[in-house]
Amino acid sequence: MKSSIPNPARPVGAAVPPWDDDYKNHSIEGKLNGWRGLFDQLTGLCYNRHGGIASNTPLMIERLSNSGIKSRFIDVEIMGMREKKGIGTIVVIDAFDPANPKPYSERMKELDHIEEAPFDLPQNRLLRMPRLNHATLKESWEKMNRHNIGGLLWEGFVMKADEPYEWLSNPSYCSPSWHKWRIL
Repeated sequence: MKSSIPNPARPVGAAVPPWDDDYKNHSIEGKLNGWRGLFDQLTGLCYNRHGGIASNTPLMIERLSNSGIKSRFIDVEIMGMREKKGIGTIVVIDAFDPANPKPYSERMKELDHIEEAPFDLPQNRLLRMPRLNHATLKESWEKMNRHNIGGLLWEGFVMKADEPYEWLSNPSYCSPSWHKWRIL
């Protein structure tokens, strides 16, 4: 049974690259090198990926409390914690409500009003993950990797099936419908 406080979805390592035909029907996003966070809009609490209270709570509340996202939980990547690129920027990965599960395609409609993160990540912004075209992933990686000079900003890709958000009761578990491909 899942706990009442969810842990963010965690992708499992992919067996084949994202440009393989296995992922033609998946949504593919860039994978950033930041700190995961989960904002509970109902309680106003912010969690890290291990289920503890996030050290970035003030920044998360500032960026997310008036984001216009309707779902209870907002899953994010907090930038500038490992690398200095994108300091103060929060990138929305997903949003979900355990009481009203929706497939990925429906959840993403809630995020369309938020600007997509460019590969050259700006500072002090609220953005959403870029949704990438399966047919041009190798070219996208070349563009993403150009912004890794002097540090690791982009790590690879996350491929998501069009299924409900798989939040975790244990942060050590993985979400089977999310796969990751680390290039670096």
